[in-house]
Amino acid sequence: MNLRRFLVFLVKLSISLGIVWAIVNKIGSREGIDELGARLSDISWPWIAAAALAQLSAIGCSLVRWDRLLVGQGIHAPYRHLLGTFMIGRFFGAFTPGGWTGLNAYRIYDIATHTGKTARSTAAIGIEMVLGQLAFGAVVIAGSIFGLSIIGLEGVLMVDAFFVVLITAAVVLISKPALFRLLGQFLPAQFRPKLQTAVDAVCAYEGQGGLVWQAALLGMGTHFFNNLIYVATANALGVQLGVGEVFFVSAMQIFSTLVPASVNGIGLREATAVALYTSVGVPTSIAFLIPTVGFSVEMAISAFGGLVFLARRDDYKVDIRVDHADREEMRIAEHESVPAERWPQLLRGTLIGTAAGLLAGVVVGVGEGVAVLGSGSAAPDYGVLTYGAVAYGLLCGGLGFGGGFVMALSGRLMQREAVAEPVAFARTSAALTAVIALGLGAFRVRRDVYMEELVWKSAEGLGVLLQCVLAAVVLYFVLSTLWRLLLGKTPGSVMVKAWALPALGFVAALITVTAMPSAATSAEIAYAERPATPAQAGNVLFIVVDTLRADHLPVYGYSQGTTPNLDAFAKDAVRFNEAFSNASWTRPSFASLLSGRYPSSHNTMAKSASLPEAITTLPEAMRDAGYTTLGVVTNYNVAPFFNFHQGFDRYNYLEPTFVLGANDTAAKLLLVQFLRQKIETYNAKQNKVEPGGAYQDAVVVNREIGSLLDAAPKNQPWFLFAGYMDPHDPYYPHPYDGTGYSRAAHQEPEAHEADTLRALYDGEIKYWDEHFGALIADLKKRGVYDNTTIIITADHGEEFMEHGGFWHGTTLYDEQLHVPLLMKLPNNQRGGSVVTHWVQSIDIMPTLLEQAGIAIPEGVQGASLFVDHPQAFAEESHEGNVLQALRLRRGASELKVITANERNPRGLAPVELYRVDQDRHELVNLATDRPEELQVAQTELTVGASNAQKGAARAQAVEVVEGSEEHRKLQALGYASDGKQKQTATP
Repeated sequence: MNLRRFLVFLVKLSISLGIVWAIVNKIGSREGIDELGARLSDISWPWIAAAALAQLSAIGCSLVRWDRLLVGQGIHAPYRHLLGTFMIGRFFGAFTPGGWTGLNAYRIYDIATHTGKTARSTAAIGIEMVLGQLAFGAVVIAGSIFGLSIIGLEGVLMVDAFFVVLITAAVVLISKPALFRLLGQFLPAQFRPKLQTAVDAVCAYEGQGGLVWQAALLGMGTHFFNNLIYVATANALGVQLGVGEVFFVSAMQIFSTLVPASVNGIGLREATAVALYTSVGVPTSIAFLIPTVGFSVEMAISAFGGLVFLARRDDYKVDIRVDHADREEMRIAEHESVPAERWPQLLRGTLIGTAAGLLAGVVVGVGEGVAVLGSGSAAPDYGVLTYGAVAYGLLCGGLGFGGGFVMALSGRLMQREAVAEPVAFARTSAALTAVIALGLGAFRVRRDVYMEELVWKSAEGLGVLLQCVLAAVVLYFVLSTLWRLLLGKTPGSVMVKAWALPALGFVAALITVTAMPSAATSAEIAYAERPATPAQAGNVLFIVVDTLRADHLPVYGYSQGTTPNLDAFAKDAVRFNEAFSNASWTRPSFASLLSGRYPSSHNTMAKSASLPEAITTLPEAMRDAGYTTLGVVTNYNVAPFFNFHQGFDRYNYLEPTFVLGANDTAAKLLLVQFLRQKIETYNAKQNKVEPGGAYQDAVVVNREIGSLLDAAPKNQPWFLFAGYMDPHDPYYPHPYDGTGYSRAAHQEPEAHEADTLRALYDGEIKYWDEHFGALIADLKKRGVYDNTTIIITADHGEEFMEHGGFWHGTTLYDEQLHVPLLMKLPNNQRGGSVVTHWVQSIDIMPTLLEQAGIAIPEGVQGASLFVDHPQAFAEESHEGNVLQALRLRRGASELKVITANERNPRGLAPVELYRVDQDRHELVNLATDRPEELQVAQTELTVGASNAQKGAARAQAVEVVEGSEEHRKLQALGYASDGKQKQTATP
């Protein structure tokens, strides 16, 4: 017997020495330990003693808390035994990750071994951990005010919000232990009796509120003293920082160690300390030492647990009293199984689930359809109601079918009682509706209210998300109550009404569609009597080639491109060498072209904005002067839905080819947009991009132009606005071979792809030029070319890694703002001449009106193209990138200043300054080297921004759900952006 004890002692001694070695090794291998050795002579040992005292106080609080929770389980153990067990647990926990593998695991093992009550022992530790998080959250929130100087108000609010949620969850779990019994009902029948003992153990604290609150307060004491350990070590190292700030950082250190990503939080504690302490000026080496010294104090005290481990003999006995020792056996005996006839039925469960899903789909589809109709600016297409009901009905019906079958099958396997059919139907349908509505609502709020600048991972973002969740919860309870009231209780009534409700909803949507007029894809207004046009009025053809960079055209000096038809046309036209767009994505840029206003004035900048009715557009002014106004576009951003048809007698929007048979209006449903994105992304990744999926090409646009001219009255001059999309992605090789390269599948191309994409882009320009030549030939054949004023320009350019990215809409560098502008005057006046002064997109409208002898409408901010402009101004607010740019002259220098919001997603510098007359590609940022010039430029930028906003129109919101078809179109076509503008000198 003595030999056996000796051998056991040797084994325990070996284990203890191994753990001690591990502790010493962990301390010695920590970063900053060499620095600690060098500072030992300067360290304040009284503060180290205070740290040790704080650790012992924390242990004392934890010990008493454990005892109280064991008493709540009816387990009464001597404190001397609990203290020894606690210290042994800390000793083992010194080299194990996570609370359940060290201290907690040993405590459960010890009590279960001496009492045989594993469930009660585990429940006590489980509730202790829940209370521990509650207590820790309370301590963090109480000390968070000291974190303002470290992580700022937003950071503090986010931390507090997290712990408020944590505390709320803990309070609910503790105050409502019946929830555990409810969850226990869903356990498989064969396991339920055995696990019932664990459920009962957790519920043992019901009615013991005083004891639970004692444990919670003791938990707060534990965490308070744990934080004081690091406060003491910081003072021991002479850190010149307030106690409150150190207390807050200490809490964040401990919080980081709760993640079981490393053994005992090693690495996490130090990383957190360095990140937070250095932000307030503490040297990195000292920041490392604070957690290192505190950890060393903790480990030194934990090492004493090894002595207790050695002192306990293998036959150690302790008197632990257990109340109601036979409680578990009695509960198992009381358990009754549910008869098979009361289990869920597969067929009825599936039918109820499918019907509930269909109803949810109809409600969501019709609801989103109404939102689409209410947000559009064109004549409403009520077919979206039926399409939405069918599309979402099929989706949710499928989800309900699968969900109903799985729930019924799992219920039978678990041998649990079936949920009443009215309740199952109401809950399923209301839950599906609420979840989908939550997603749609959150996207819409972020898009329409916050213009996509809301960051979900912020205090404001979390607040908005919480409000959306609460709205979804309210919707769930309202709908679930309503459906239960409508269904009745008898099985036959439930089944009939469950299927009748979605059918009635669909029929109502269908009746609405048939009773209401639908819109055509083209916005048409009957030709009306017009006043006589001014004497010098002639035909006007206004061509915008989407995404066409000026510096990728031979007529602007590009040696690698081929555009013979445009080159020939330039000989008949005036070329403006320095023309700049006022925004870098389509909708605000087109709006400026058609209104002569800066984006801040026409206010068509957001993805949800449509062209305001209050603005007098170029086609409106020309129609009022006697012109026939015609338009053909294929860019989704300027469709009639966004009110770009205003002022046109006929405005043909050439829809892309949508998936699932949707038209332009139905394609605005989030479901259709999502499916289209996935289908096109998949095809694009397979290098399959069919023409027509994003826009119609130049062949189709030319055909529509010819049709419009054929139908135009012969006794009136016409104004024809044409938008081509060929240089825009997807980039197709020509002739078409079924492949292409799209933004939808390649949001962030690799840098080495730039040359390949540039070559594809040049090929698209060449393709457009071929068909531009065909258009010019047709005009000459009709005999209208000579006397027609023809303008060719672009809405913006494209980026090919000039500034570290691709596509467009997120910067205001010249590869996106410098656009071609050629203007052929009647009878080729000034043909072949070049204008070298700065002009802007907003100058085209007033120039055309002046040429035709038409008065310029009030609010137009542009000036004549033939007048020198001292400034050029642009702005953007898209996907969190809020940018402004101004080009100006200062003496002989030509400067360009660009500002960006802090922490913008694109990663742009807050301020950039370029000498663009010497640095055309904007490569050398002079913001820090030229402070005087920068100050002048920023002052002018502020004035320009203010002037641009004068006379701002009220924007009209339209349906553009992020992640939706519109968002996909904006993203896939490169328009997932907002653009604002600024001003050059007003006339």
